[in-house]
Amino acid sequence: MIKESELKEGISAIIPTYKGEKYISKLLDSLINQTIDFNLFEAIFIVNGELDSTPDIIKKYQKNNPDVNIILTESEKGVCNARNKGIDLASRKYSIFIDDDDFISENYFEELYKYVKPNRIVVGLFYDIDEDTGEITDSYMTQQILENSGIVKNPYGTISDAIVITQNKIIPTVNVKNSSFNPELKNGVDIAYYANLYPVNDFEFYVVNKDLNANYYRLWRHGSISRQDLSYDFNITDRLKVINDINKGLKKAKTQVMRNFIKSLTGGQVVKINKYIKEHPEDYTQVLEDILSYNYEFFPYKYLNEDISKLNNEKRELIISYAFPPTNTTTSNVVAKRILSEKKNVDVICASLDDMKKDFTLEKVVSEYIVNMFTVNSNFSTEWNNILNFLNEGIKLINNYENIYSRANFAHSHFLALEYKLANPNTYWRAEFSDPLIYTFGNRHLSGKLEDEEYINRINKILKEKDLELISTADDINCICEYLTFIFADEIIFTNESQKEVMIDTLPFKVNINDKYIISPHPTVDKKYYYVEESNYPLDKNYINFGYFGVIFSNRSFEDFINAFDNISDEYKDKIRLHLFTPNRILFEQILNKEILDRTIINNNIDYLEFLNLSTKFDVLIVEDSSTKGDFIKNPYLPSKISDYNGSNTSIWAICEENSEMSKLNIEYKSYINDIDSNINTLNSIMNKKTDIPIKDCSNDEKDYKKQRTIHFTQKIIELIEVCETEFKKDNDYESKINELNQRIQILEKENNEILNSNSWKVTKNLRKIGKKFK
Repeated sequence: MIKESELKEGISAIIPTYKGEKYISKLLDSLINQTIDFNLFEAIFIVNGELDSTPDIIKKYQKNNPDVNIILTESEKGVCNARNKGIDLASRKYSIFIDDDDFISENYFEELYKYVKPNRIVVGLFYDIDEDTGEITDSYMTQQILENSGIVKNPYGTISDAIVITQNKIIPTVNVKNSSFNPELKNGVDIAYYANLYPVNDFEFYVVNKDLNANYYRLWRHGSISRQDLSYDFNITDRLKVINDINKGLKKAKTQVMRNFIKSLTGGQVVKINKYIKEHPEDYTQVLEDILSYNYEFFPYKYLNEDISKLNNEKRELIISYAFPPTNTTTSNVVAKRILSEKKNVDVICASLDDMKKDFTLEKVVSEYIVNMFTVNSNFSTEWNNILNFLNEGIKLINNYENIYSRANFAHSHFLALEYKLANPNTYWRAEFSDPLIYTFGNRHLSGKLEDEEYINRINKILKEKDLELISTADDINCICEYLTFIFADEIIFTNESQKEVMIDTLPFKVNINDKYIISPHPTVDKKYYYVEESNYPLDKNYINFGYFGVIFSNRSFEDFINAFDNISDEYKDKIRLHLFTPNRILFEQILNKEILDRTIINNNIDYLEFLNLSTKFDVLIVEDSSTKGDFIKNPYLPSKISDYNGSNTSIWAICEENSEMSKLNIEYKSYINDIDSNINTLNSIMNKKTDIPIKDCSNDEKDYKKQRTIHFTQKIIELIEVCETEFKKDNDYESKINELNQRIQILEKENNEILNSNSWKVTKNLRKIGKKFK
């Protein structure tokens, strides 16, 4: 590592040149006419690539200007190799990079050199010159420089464009020699270079006064990199290489300010990527796969394939979601999908929920839209005290929002939104319900009573003023949540019409929301989010791979797939592989017969973005309605997986309840719960299309088949009963032992009291017997 003391005073101008014969004389003239003492600078010309008369022109200037330190050398092909060679040769304390088709004002070196200091970068003015007309115009970063003078307090914000072009600045050579340009890059080399230089140095930036006219002039000519025609190599391949180098710099960043700045450098690269995608949408998937192959720590998916000018909004909506990424719940994922789909910057308030499972992959992409994140420290609970804590602590953190959005399954979100709405009546409140809150299957209540009389009295005072029905301690928490949200929210969002009807039907209060509700199914995120997190899950393409993500319970049994599988030909069965991703491993192992189990791989749940990527790789994705007959007037549930599957471009098999919301959707393969024939026919159709093996008539006597399935389930029930009896027996044994120990403890306590009262040796005799028995 070179020391500053080993370098001479002055400036090293590092100038790569490639076939510059047409322009280089202008630069040489500006160098030999510098007003600075010639002993205070050296001009290092590095010829790289194919030769023309450039070296001869430089030699002529050397001969005619012996008092100017003009150095001529050569390097391997490529501007990065040339600059690296110049860096090695630089012998002065400060360095500047100049392009061979540019030039500088005569006072440029003198004025900038007046302000140099170790660890300081000095920036001069910067203008473009049109090659055809010779007109001097402002460049895209000129205004930034003109608006600053002297030491810049926030350089990574105020002059961010000016400090990432290679030219126009004097840098301490010690720092330059500790860095290098990446020879593997064809373009974008300046961004990549500074993305790795700044994070490892704590530079001060100084802009010279505009009145000094210390100017750098860049020639704007046809065929330059900035004007290069669209191509996959230039707009995609080369951009991704630059972003890869930017990510290397991001790993070196030590402060959040620096991290944000380094991340921002990817923006210009994405603009070029977007231009190509707009003209060649047929290549979008290939672009996504190429991005995915890099496994970037950061990629600005927010801006990919978007109209960037429409993304950033000043008046941000506040998102209120008790659970939010990285907390991994369906609610978290749906709220994140809303943000990703609506494509607007937002603020978010949520609970920390440190006791719940986390998914940091989804957080990584949704965080691009989050400006402010407010977090209430809380573990998960649906008890009123927990809801009240989220409400009371959350309201302290938020203010000044014209629009808020909240979502339940967790009532906490709506209660906090209600509190904010009551305090700020002019705020527009959007409230989303994913499912009915009051009841679930079997009319089971989903929450306890709200017994907080102080809260009820406060809310009733407001309801009474509006001449509305009052709430009481006899009402469920979720019931009150639905009622108050329906009254005070400005917009109610349901995922489907049946859900709305069921919720209004089960609510014991009269409300009218006809003029303010909308139907908005769970959003399907943009295709790009299916290529953020690579899934390496193995799929054997010799088989037809079916994927099922989710749980089973009494109202979603997976029995329809089993029935269909059991009744297709062996040729089809041998071509099927079933892949389950579920926390219900034991239940599936019990319900699947051996023939299916041998063709099934059971896995734990995976993170959301990996799930999206994996969903694109299956042959068929299975989704199943919950059976709601006898529990609700209509099926109020629309499986959230449908929205995710819709974006995968994979075939979907929906097993629907009759007249359910899912049954009304346009889905490639559709069958019905408890309809053996429709499920068999659907699976036959899938296998015929995917394998080209003709359908065979394998119909069994339906009664015999059902008899066999009954025998199978009877055996499973017997096994489960045996397990339960064993566990109950263990519990009884444990309880018996605990009772015996409690009795002995009571004897010990009694005898101990006698000892304390009498100190008699005879009293301790019984205690010694008990002690031997314990041994």
